[in-house]
Amino acid sequence: MGAVASVFNVLSAQAQPAIPAAEPKKATWAADEIVVDDKGDRITGKGNVEIVYEDITLRADEIVYDRTADKAVAHGHIRLVDKSGNVSTGASLELTGDLKSGVVQSMYVLFKDGERLAANSGRRVDGERNILDHAVYSACAICEDEPDKAPLWQIRAIKVVHDENRKTLTYHNATLELMGLPIIYTPWLKHPDASVKRASGFLSPDFGTSSVLGFTAEVPYFWNISPSKDMTITPMITSGERAVLKLEYRQRTRTGQFSLDGSGTYVSKRDDDNNQIPGDEFRGHIFGNGQFQIDKDWRWGFDLALASDDTYLRRYDISRADSLINHLYLERFWEQSYLHIGAYAFQGLREEDMGGTTPIALPLIQYNFVGKPSWLGGHFSADASMSMLTRTDSADTGRLSLDGRYEVPFTSPLGDIYKLTVGMRADTYYLHGWEDPSAADLVAQPDVLTGSNFEGRYVPYAALEWRYPFIRYGTTSHQIIEPMVTVVSSPAHANNDEIPNEDSQAFDLDTSNLFAIDRFPGSDRWEGGTRIAYGVRYRYYADNGVKASVTVGESYRFNRDFSLPADSGLRERTSDVVMTAMLGIPGFFDYYHRMRFDDDGFNLVRNEGLVVFGPADYRFALGYTDIKRNGFDPTLPDRKELRTAASIKLSRYWTMNADFAYDFERDGGALTAGGGFTYEDECLRFRLRARRDFTDDRDVRPSTSVGFQLIFKVVSDPGTKDAELQDLPFSPTFGNKSKYYRQTVNGLE
Repeated sequence: MGAVASVFNVLSAQAQPAIPAAEPKKATWAADEIVVDDKGDRITGKGNVEIVYEDITLRADEIVYDRTADKAVAHGHIRLVDKSGNVSTGASLELTGDLKSGVVQSMYVLFKDGERLAANSGRRVDGERNILDHAVYSACAICEDEPDKAPLWQIRAIKVVHDENRKTLTYHNATLELMGLPIIYTPWLKHPDASVKRASGFLSPDFGTSSVLGFTAEVPYFWNISPSKDMTITPMITSGERAVLKLEYRQRTRTGQFSLDGSGTYVSKRDDDNNQIPGDEFRGHIFGNGQFQIDKDWRWGFDLALASDDTYLRRYDISRADSLINHLYLERFWEQSYLHIGAYAFQGLREEDMGGTTPIALPLIQYNFVGKPSWLGGHFSADASMSMLTRTDSADTGRLSLDGRYEVPFTSPLGDIYKLTVGMRADTYYLHGWEDPSAADLVAQPDVLTGSNFEGRYVPYAALEWRYPFIRYGTTSHQIIEPMVTVVSSPAHANNDEIPNEDSQAFDLDTSNLFAIDRFPGSDRWEGGTRIAYGVRYRYYADNGVKASVTVGESYRFNRDFSLPADSGLRERTSDVVMTAMLGIPGFFDYYHRMRFDDDGFNLVRNEGLVVFGPADYRFALGYTDIKRNGFDPTLPDRKELRTAASIKLSRYWTMNADFAYDFERDGGALTAGGGFTYEDECLRFRLRARRDFTDDRDVRPSTSVGFQLIFKVVSDPGTKDAELQDLPFSPTFGNKSKYYRQTVNGLE
């Protein structure tokens, strides 16, 4: 509609008498012929008439201005391009009076982003409002083969008012038509015009049905509080439970940004069998994150995740996480070092998790330093940390650690590469409450703890790494074969058994840590003794982007270390054999495989693979996990799962997606199955989805859900690609993504 206003403004500038106090604005006229009558009262431009005024261009077959009648008329192929790129056309244009009012016949506007507005006639009132009679608005393209066919959707109204100051379109007696059929009538409707990217109003509703919640309806309202902050308010109505209120708040500040996402409901209590019991309770959650710059070196931030109880997130299809992490931190960056000061709090959502035994890490301080090259071309680096783990119902642990090392790289004349590392690790522990029997379940060897308040250890270590890459260049590719050996030596009894093992109880050997100096994942245990790790890595790179790699290796220990977990693959002198393979073909095929074979019989202990294949329009994924733990520790279950997903473009506008997960273990079976269809063109998005969850967790029983959403773009569009996250293969870890976190949002009032 900005283009319509520009028509009047351009002609007004040409027809007004000169302003004596200021230099008049100048316009450039061009035409095949310009005729002025004898008295100069009538000026006529004929044939390809063009007026260029500031950033606006107006073209017509003929423009006539009558000074006596104070009237200007343009007709014949009127075409105006305003400074925003919007194009307006009409059969004729007439301006009267003070030229702030006028009439356009058979008006048609093509907005820059593709929206269209057509009307039988339009009127300009007071220089700020355009009133259109019998108008039709749509964001859909016109079918080239059938130009007279109605667009996929359109809004037809008796009257449409475009307010240029408020940048809104207001409809009176409006009907929303879908495929030419009227589906909704409203006496009044308002939405922002195409130039507005963020405006308050209702977004497209989301409807569904679930065997847990019954029929559900979500009607989000977007509140554009200011250019730097907004909120989405979403009431969720359910037939099986009471209403839920969801809120999302986002704000960008002068130094950073943050967002908060929460929900809440007040419902009847339920037992673990999903039966209602007397009484009501509040259930809800709050998620959030933020990061803020203090100056060029310092910044701080937070991650927030809290739920009222263990099953709320899953019951209301918010997340599938089995634990929640809260993190508050302060960071400092130097040229060669990094400092992190933070605190962690955890919330376990599994049935066996006990809140009183879940630690709070406050404080957690980490410092890293990397020195510049010095003696023998090597450099010094160090890591320091301090942590305090506190529990409300069990033992507490404090730790101060320092690890310093000097690394010297060397390349021989033959091309083989060496790196010598010499270092020292020292730890001091403060222990409180570990003599209590209630702390026995928190560590791997509770019988050795004496309850001493302070314990410590120091571990000197040395490592020598050797690699010898052989490179072969071809016409369109090159290959690298690289044998690798690492020898590590440290005291055989590096660990103090009176130090509790909290962060290194379980880990898995693979090619990513095979050559590491310390293969424990945490700080409470150190891998002692002398050992040698050896393997070979093959890599292939083609000029067309194809790449492949295979790494295989194992290690040998000169002494056994019983502090290593039984299923780690490292307890025996000869470790398990590990292998990783990868193949990538750009745009078509991606394959990743990780395997581990035991050293006795070469049986598969771990077998994980993922393959994603197919062109962009036909994409399939297949993942397989097979982990055998029972042979090492009867308390640990074996795991054998298959996960599949597919996204298939059925046509230009239709896409189908599906996913399925199955557990092959004895008490397993199907885990999840789901899919849906999406229709999307330039003006509309429709989604139909269905899901079946076969597992249960206390008051969350196996369930089936179906939902659909219809989005009219521009009018009630969430306005971001994040909307597509709902149609990606379902994540069993995180569940559905937040639906209404948007970069640009237009609401419908």
